[in-house]
Amino acid sequence: MKKKKQKEKINPIMGNSSKNSKKLKKLKNNRIVNNSEDENEVKSFIIIVVIIAVLVGAIYFATELFKKEDKTANEVKSGEINYDKLTLGMLLNRPYEEYYVIIYDSKDSKAIQYQNAVSKYSSREKSLKVYYCDLSNKLNSQYYNVGNDNKSNPNAKKISELDLGDVTLIKVKNHEITKYVEGIESINSTLNKA
Repeated sequence: MKKKKQKEKINPIMGNSSKNSKKLKKLKNNRIVNNSEDENEVKSFIIIVVIIAVLVGAIYFATELFKKEDKTANEVKSGEINYDKLTLGMLLNRPYEEYYVIIYDSKDSKAIQYQNAVSKYSSREKSLKVYYCDLSNKLNSQYYNVGNDNKSNPNAKKISELDLGDVTLIKVKNHEITKYVEGIESINSTLNKA
């Protein structure tokens, strides 16, 4: 028996079915290509968003880490005032009736000797108050070797008359300079006798 040829259905829009199948394949291939291009764009967009989110997160955590380090560095600490140190401008206005002021350069190699001499004196029971004055302080440096002649002025009675050497011990009584001693040996001798 002979098979009857089936009549091909002709789609009014697409036309012949064999032609239709080719057109459908082309459309499907185009859709697949278009879909894969769209999918690639979406994937690329998602990857970019994820990378940006990771970078922003990393920057945020790095900033927080630095903030924590800065907090410890920037903490306000209560200041301490050392009432034993003074500038030469305050030499004559201390609240005691009688006291000593040792004036020296704290950067001098013999500075520890000067401090030891004063500590030894201060440890005694009936010692006068001793103030320290540092010549390396910019406020005091104007009184150090004023004439640049390495000569001091042991006769100074006012602050403006001071011309200091490397180490000087000044005794102040009733807001006036009453004693002016230079050199570590003379200072030790004066403090031991006092």
